[in-house]
Amino acid sequence: MPSMSPSAAIAKFLEAAGCEFFFGVVGHGNWALLDALTSTRIRGVRARCEDHAVHMADGYWRSRRQPPPAVVVASGGPGATNLIPALAEAYYSSVALVALVGAGPSQWFDRGGIQEAYRTAPESWVSLARPVAKRALMVNRPDTTLEMFVRAYKEAVTGRPGPVVVQIPFDIQATPIDVRAIPDPRAWAHVHPPAPAPDAVEEAAALLARAARPLVIASTGIHNARAWDALRAFADAFGIPVCTTFAGKGAFPEEHACYAGIPGRFGDEYGTEAARRADVLLSLGNRFTDLTTAGWTIYDIPHTTRLIQVDIDLGEIARVYPVDVGMVADARLALLALTQALRARGYTGSGNAAWRAEIDAWRRRWRAKMAPAREKEGPPLDYAPLLDEAARAVRDVDPETSVLFDTGQILCYGPSFFRAASRHIHTNNGHFIRMGWSVPGLIGAKLAHADHPALAFTGDGSFMMTGTAVATAVEYGLPMVWLVLNNRSMLFERRMEKFYGQHVFCDYRIEKTGELWNPDLVKLAESMGARGMRLERRSDVYRVVTEALRHPGPVVVDVSMDVASPVYNPVSFRYADSFSERGLDNPPF
Repeated sequence: MPSMSPSAAIAKFLEAAGCEFFFGVVGHGNWALLDALTSTRIRGVRARCEDHAVHMADGYWRSRRQPPPAVVVASGGPGATNLIPALAEAYYSSVALVALVGAGPSQWFDRGGIQEAYRTAPESWVSLARPVAKRALMVNRPDTTLEMFVRAYKEAVTGRPGPVVVQIPFDIQATPIDVRAIPDPRAWAHVHPPAPAPDAVEEAAALLARAARPLVIASTGIHNARAWDALRAFADAFGIPVCTTFAGKGAFPEEHACYAGIPGRFGDEYGTEAARRADVLLSLGNRFTDLTTAGWTIYDIPHTTRLIQVDIDLGEIARVYPVDVGMVADARLALLALTQALRARGYTGSGNAAWRAEIDAWRRRWRAKMAPAREKEGPPLDYAPLLDEAARAVRDVDPETSVLFDTGQILCYGPSFFRAASRHIHTNNGHFIRMGWSVPGLIGAKLAHADHPALAFTGDGSFMMTGTAVATAVEYGLPMVWLVLNNRSMLFERRMEKFYGQHVFCDYRIEKTGELWNPDLVKLAESMGARGMRLERRSDVYRVVTEALRHPGPVVVDVSMDVASPVYNPVSFRYADSFSERGLDNPPF
């Protein structure tokens, strides 16, 4: 093969891998990278800020959950630094993507040229990315660039998925090298996921077979393993109730007889009660965060609940709770093995009917209790009626609509009041929970799931952080809908009045008058070329959301929300605000 630049070799490798999209912002450190990528069949999407590009690649992965991931291209210095918070969101949500980052010429290193991060060491920017990326490296030779990139690419898509960062100096990007052949992506980056150890399967099957109140809790690991069918088949075979976390919402059909809700701080009361009462818990790709456990107050592990923890990442097993069975495995392969082992034991799960009936009774009581909240008319709107009616519109227009949830007060209601119609539900309810993730993220989700509508619920605070991504959707003619929940406040944080007796730094106000204020979001949307709509009554939600989903271009809906809206949490807990306080009702030791 004739000589070519490392940039061209990387682009050809990505093209051979089937990569569909790259997202990025042009800068003087990434010209050769962009030139090479635009010479392939890979489609480029110009972002308005580098963090938007990462969130677009993030939304793309969450919609596909399989290689190849999307690519992000950024320049060095400030452009690269804009990637950091968005990389953190992707990293802690187990999202695969590849970030190609430029730098100045290596001949200039340690002189402070072209925005070099030089004061502690020659071009040390990549050190910023290491805590928030699965792998971050600086290429230092033209002739090893492709090899180093291939290893980084493999890291992104194998094991627990994650973002990788490859920084390439300006001169190295363009230096001709001899390339004997473009590596076969499948030979280098296709690694079969780990199957569970036979002994672990037998131990787990024995525990489940003896359980009086077994429960499955499914999270992101089900999505990344694409284990949706395996999970449903497992529930069908044995009648074991299945909960999900909010991050796992949609992984299991909510109309299924075994669906048992969402336990946790963001969830519902019947799911939380099921989690409390379970005597054997099968955890699938779930990290037991403060949010999914309500500050580690729900599960009494190991005292009254025995834990089988399945995760592809050894580091997450027994990180929070001790395990009876720790199983390092892909969630789909674990479910297939457990299904076979339980059948071999003659287990049918017939005894689980009474346990499911108990959960059903809790669910009926919870729905009756919350029915009045769903009926509040407005104006202004409240969260329960908005989500209830919006979910109905999604089901009627297209059940396969991609639905993204941003952070904020919506996290208190989205898990339980929005009934999922498909697996295409995505939330940044993982660890970093970055505000504004969903606005550009919706673009990536739409590109990955192009034949279906796309809808995001985002607060006004989040929208103001990344809302210029609407312009990108207009540029590329992408029909999608952002419901901006406008209460002119950081409402989720407004709850601090419970702790300190006042609102501190929460509301957006005109200082001279004290009036709650935001820009006119409809005019803002229209100024970027999108359609703007308003919504303030429950009786209008179905019509407005339906019309917006069917519109042929981007739509921003300004939803007038009640700033006095109460917080809904199925279980309460508080932060430990004293150093001497343990902060756990049921410590594992």
